Amino acid sequence: MANPAYFTSAPVTQEIPQTELNFHLYMYQWMEGTPSGNEKRAVAVGGRNAFGSIYANDWTMYDGPDPNANLVARVQGVHTNCDMVLPDSWLVCASIVFVDQRFKGSTLKVVGNYGGGGVDEWAIVGGTGEFGFAQGVGTFKKFKEMDGNGNIREFNIRVRHPTPVLAPAKKVGPFGGDAGRDFDIPEQAQRVESVTIRSGSVIDSIAFSYVDKVGKKQTAGPWGGNGGNEETITFAPTETLTKVYGTTGTFRENIVVTSLTFITDLKAYPTFGNALGGTAFIIPEKEASVLGFFGRAGLWLDAIGAYYAAN
Repeated sequence: MANPAYFTSAPVTQEIPQTELNFHLYMYQWMEGTPSGNEKRAVAVGGRNAFGSIYANDWTMYDGPDPNANLVARVQGVHTNCDMVLPDSWLVCASIVFVDQRFKGSTLKVVGNYGGGGVDEWAIVGGTGEFGFAQGVGTFKKFKEMDGNGNIREFNIRVRHPTPVLAPAKKVGPFGGDAGRDFDIPEQAQRVESVTIRSGSVIDSIAFSYVDKVGKKQTAGPWGGNGGNEETITFAPTETLTKVYGTTGTFRENIVVTSLTFITDLKAYPTFGNALGGTAFIIPEKEASVLGFFGRAGLWLDAIGAYYAAN
């Protein structure tokens, strides 16, 4: 039978490696009515064990149990009393929504029980963003009671998710003049996370952050001078830099990069520098993901090229 227009299928013809991620976090649950309350009863049921009661929760996860710990994620969902025998047994259905800079916007989907037992487990049944197709287990135990106002639970979350094999990066450019010193990144990158430009009449310098081939955040630059005004573009976790439009021209008897415009799969960002009258270039000309930059720089950005991978 022929497939309908809204549906396609294709065999997976290559082995897909998996990446294992491990998180050690502390979840704070503050009861409704307390100053820091992060749950609210949606359905109140009386009687034995309050069976059928439902709460909405926005619990918080930190990287430690002390007051100076950093907020990493929020556990947003519902928990319901689903046991007619045990007095404190709750089914949780929630998203662990990461808010820290490293994983911001990515989520893990969890289902499981918690209660008065020593050690409980939640199943990781999926994810979004950096955790697409994730599966795993979150094991936790009560760490501290907070005078009847709530508690802290210590979590160890073990997750596996498919990791696409990085295609060999291709190189295009550099575009611009021959002055300045060479600059480059020391390893293959898999994604540009942010770009910082100093510009006025020309592009004075470039710096950027990227994720390397093992998933670690790296920074490069600034390459160039300190003139002009500084602006930073930070791309969303699921946003991909796809093209860079630029121009080159003569400035104080040197051929330099005079403008740059960054294009992603979501939007076109405002142009840096001055594109009028320059010689245009495109990085890359075909559909691709821009992974990182190289080139030459001195007092200005003399030339720029890029690494890219075909989509």
